[in-house]
Amino acid sequence: MHWFLSLCDFYFRRKILQQAPPLLASFKLTYRCNLACKACPFHQRKHEPRSHMSWDTAMAVLATLKQRGCSIIIFEGGEPLLWSDGEHTLHDLIKYARVHFLRVCITTNGTMPFDVPADGIWVSIDGLRETHNQLRSDSFDMVWENLCASAQSNICIHYTLNRKNYSEIESLLQKLSHIPQVRGMTVQLFYPYERGEEDLRLSDAQCRDALTHVLQLKQHGYPILNSYTSLRAMMDNSWHCQHDMLINVDPDGSITSGCYAQTRGRVDCSACGFTPVAEASLALRLVPGALRAGWSIFSHPDEGYCFSQSLTISTW
Repeated sequence: MHWFLSLCDFYFRRKILQQAPPLLASFKLTYRCNLACKACPFHQRKHEPRSHMSWDTAMAVLATLKQRGCSIIIFEGGEPLLWSDGEHTLHDLIKYARVHFLRVCITTNGTMPFDVPADGIWVSIDGLRETHNQLRSDSFDMVWENLCASAQSNICIHYTLNRKNYSEIESLLQKLSHIPQVRGMTVQLFYPYERGEEDLRLSDAQCRDALTHVLQLKQHGYPILNSYTSLRAMMDNSWHCQHDMLINVDPDGSITSGCYAQTRGRVDCSACGFTPVAEASLALRLVPGALRAGWSIFSHPDEGYCFSQSLTISTW
């Protein structure tokens, strides 16, 4: 009920009071990482000054986000599980943030145990073993071991479609179906930051083929958590970006509103692959499928999808 009332309050402030509270904060705690993934520009920044946030800075930033009315915090990196400051660990930061925000989640490369007290955990896997290892520093076996060993029930796989892995998503979903801890998968497209990462972008034809296949998998009952509406919209970028719902935090404590890429690489809306932004933008327009997707992703496990459940197929 608290989740529902909080979202009603968010929509009331946006739609009726004409205020612009952010919905979600992408909160980068550190650029430090134990991998050097080919699609990622952030690990290359780990030697920059102030590339690892202090506890005091994190407290100050969270206070600012609360004051601005932010609802959801996503702790990212680098690798957020590498974050600590003195006696403070990521566990401490998550516990503190959960007192003040509606949902607190993390994204991780999955190479370390991730039994943290977050509301949701995204684990990045980018293909079957050989492809994932090529893209993500030979880490597949470690990630798989941690998935199987986890006691969590709020795990989602995050899959970034690129020209090397877009044909492997169905096989990976079949493999994941044997891990009951995994609730489902979110999908986005590779984005060219042009900050030293390998260019893995899909051609227009590959993008359409990949997203068409993802839609078919969803129709066949695979727990793809993206909505039909957002996946179709991503084919030709036929959606209006409500970027003011987003707020970005970098390890130096800087806070910017708007596009995820604006302080992290070049901004090219025609190449946008950020399906979460499309989903949130459509949800703000009260598109039913996007609203349902948001509920499925951020609700507690017994309220959302999982591989072991039969899914109701929708045309939204």
